[in-house]
Amino acid sequence: VSPNDEGYARQVSVLVVTDERFLDHRPGRRHPERPARLEAVWSGLKSAGLEDALVCREPRPAADEDLLRCHPSAHLAALVEIDAAGGGLVDADTVMSPGSWSAARLAAGAGLVAVAALQAGEADVAFCAVRPPGHHATPSRAMGFCLVNNLAVTAASLAEAGERVAIVDIDAHHGNGTQDVFYDDPRVLFVS
Repeated sequence: VSPNDEGYARQVSVLVVTDERFLDHRPGRRHPERPARLEAVWSGLKSAGLEDALVCREPRPAADEDLLRCHPSAHLAALVEIDAAGGGLVDADTVMSPGSWSAARLAAGAGLVAVAALQAGEADVAFCAVRPPGHHATPSRAMGFCLVNNLAVTAASLAEAGERVAIVDIDAHHGNGTQDVFYDDPRVLFVS
């Protein structure tokens, strides 16, 4: 609850962008980045009794144009090739399954959907519950369970539109990929 213009309390509207298709990314039963992580988020929202207080939206797949703001075409082509082969090991700890590329495109598009909804006044804040994660993916390399840099795709879109962008990454691990994407870009402040 937060004050409105008259000083009276009002309920804050929270947008959640998520989708069951994120469960199609299956790097392996014993892999740390598994579908159960997202299922736990959904379960937590439900058990907290928040379902009715949330505005839910489905993501859209990020277009090539969106992804190319952060990743060269060679990186995207390599991921498409692994996907066409039915998945496989991308690096020592990053795995693609048959549904991973579609899930990664949805994850990268989720932030774009959230921003559009916020700009349209549909909610006050947004939370994107997505997978695979993205902050370790550098412009030209998938790593750390991350295929493309979801957050960077959204931030680059905002920066291109002239918005001021600040990213505060509070993950236990440094967001090396996001740092690499914006290291020389004065339009985006990145703190990790």
